[in-house]
Amino acid sequence: MYRLLIVDDEPAIVNGLALLFQEKADFELEVCKAYSAREALEIARKTKLDVVVSDIRMPQKSGLQLMDDIVYYWPSCRIILLTGYSEFDYVYEAMRKNVENYILKTEGIEPIFQAVKRAIDKLEQENHHSMLEEKALMHAQFAEPLLKKEMLEALLLGEPVTSLLTNARYAEMEFRVKIEQPAFFIAGQINRLEEQSPSHKSKLLHAVQQIFDTHLPVSIHGEQAIYDANTLVWLLQPDHELIARFTVEEHEVDWQGIVGYMKSILEAVQNDCEENLNISVSFALSGNLVKEWEHLHEQVEAARTSILKRFQLGQEMVVLDLGMKAEMMSSQMLLIEQIHHYIQNHLSGDLSLTAIAAEVHFNPSYLSRYYKQITGRNLMEYIQSTKLELAIAMMANPQMKLNEIASKLGFDSPSYFTTFFKKMTGTSPQEFRNLQ
Repeated sequence: MYRLLIVDDEPAIVNGLALLFQEKADFELEVCKAYSAREALEIARKTKLDVVVSDIRMPQKSGLQLMDDIVYYWPSCRIILLTGYSEFDYVYEAMRKNVENYILKTEGIEPIFQAVKRAIDKLEQENHHSMLEEKALMHAQFAEPLLKKEMLEALLLGEPVTSLLTNARYAEMEFRVKIEQPAFFIAGQINRLEEQSPSHKSKLLHAVQQIFDTHLPVSIHGEQAIYDANTLVWLLQPDHELIARFTVEEHEVDWQGIVGYMKSILEAVQNDCEENLNISVSFALSGNLVKEWEHLHEQVEAARTSILKRFQLGQEMVVLDLGMKAEMMSSQMLLIEQIHHYIQNHLSGDLSLTAIAAEVHFNPSYLSRYYKQITGRNLMEYIQSTKLELAIAMMANPQMKLNEIASKLGFDSPSYFTTFFKKMTGTSPQEFRNLQ
């Protein structure tokens, strides 16, 4: 499933396009909406984007400027620009920046559908070529230099990082993570890896490393190791530009923003591993290691334990944030209850698959399948039925206006609420209320 972001400072256009894409059977898309360039950028910093349809003229930042920011985070994202004007300067700049398409709003919806379809077709071709390259790389043997491998193993087993870096044995070796600068680790484990033969286990671990490398942006660098023969560990460091992009007021780094960006990258890694290797991989991210390097061994062990507990509960493709206190669930239904609780408390807010998955530390694609496996129904069906039940309950109160009900249920406009209600019940909200 690909992810489409629609950006325009006119809500009616955003909501209308979103509804048309959701109703179009030809597309299998998760549709996200943004009503300003700033809101679009916030989404891009925490959510992987595949296609963006954006107005070219917006307050504060144009679609062309927004495109530069989005492509920084997601270089393969396809950009389609909309405008009400046919101006040479905009067209020239869009072509120079290699925009996927440039469409006049007066052309109607069909050219937009066609442009998105072409963009998805190109993404499919690129993914196919990338898969072939990854498979070719899997056959090649890349051994880490013995000294670096030895040093990383010692570090993960509890040797103090300062003593290792000052050890004459490793003096000539480049350690690509500066311990005085912001850094973090990621631990990854393959579900049911113990069932594999030793040789196949080794091949799978190295294959996951190769896939991880293909998704890691140039703005994040580091070292990797296999710990205790079954856990993948990456020691990673964001570069100065990425840190600057996540620096807020008073020069404070928005660490959770960096973690959110990394989670979206891990989502893509998980999906690739499932599709190309037929395995499920779970990850755990640490907090900032600047003052925690001496506790690296304990933190890696805690990460392994947390992932193992999730495996024992039948939860796969998990992404855990060790920098946040996450309540461990004791059963599958506790997880479902947590999802339901989140939905019931956020009916007027963001109920996208990405937002719900972030709440329970799941991969968005896997969460949808897991929910259906446990409950026998689609997650979207539960959201819609919950909204419908609450809508009917609120409509019993004659003091509540329909536009107030629509707002409380997260609908951007009363007309969108009317479309939803009629689709679910066969009658409009006003007709339904008149019959009561």
